[in-house]
Amino acid sequence: MNKFLKVLCIFLGIPTKEKEVLNEGVIGYYDCKPYHNFHYALIYAKDQEVYNDGKIEIFTRNHKGTTFVNVLVNEEDTFNPEEYDYPHLKELLVEKGFEATEKSIVFIAFQHTNEKTISYCKKLCKSDKNNFIQAAVFNPKTVHMDYYKPVPDFYKLYDHFCEDLYFDLAFIDHERET
Repeated sequence: MNKFLKVLCIFLGIPTKEKEVLNEGVIGYYDCKPYHNFHYALIYAKDQEVYNDGKIEIFTRNHKGTTFVNVLVNEEDTFNPEEYDYPHLKELLVEKGFEATEKSIVFIAFQHTNEKTISYCKKLCKSDKNNFIQAAVFNPKTVHMDYYKPVPDFYKLYDHFCEDLYFDLAFIDHERET
């Protein structure tokens, strides 16, 4: 915003907001709490832990006929993106005794920002009317989850996706703040 418009807005009492500069390639972000809070938020939301080797944690719960799967990647050195699509995760869920549905939301959160995790985020985003998968990288400077590809908001599943982000992972929804 140029100086004249900024002064005019101040004079008229119109709130101004500076445009936030995003990292290269980032097309959006989710406001969130620090990364280490995700584990506790998922437990609070009553998601069940399916897998935890310290480097990767997988939590799940079913909601209105949709399976939510949240993957926390604390260390990406053993992460293989082919193992984290819903068909592979569905096998794990069934093997562990959990019910797997035909509709799914898979959200993968990477703790570290680097070229490897960014390339995973670009590769892992896929969606159709029954299945969403999105990956995002934690940005500790801004306390955001940066994403590189969006999920479509025109499918009915989008509402479930938002519930996963804002309820299960306790992301911050500024539209609902008062």
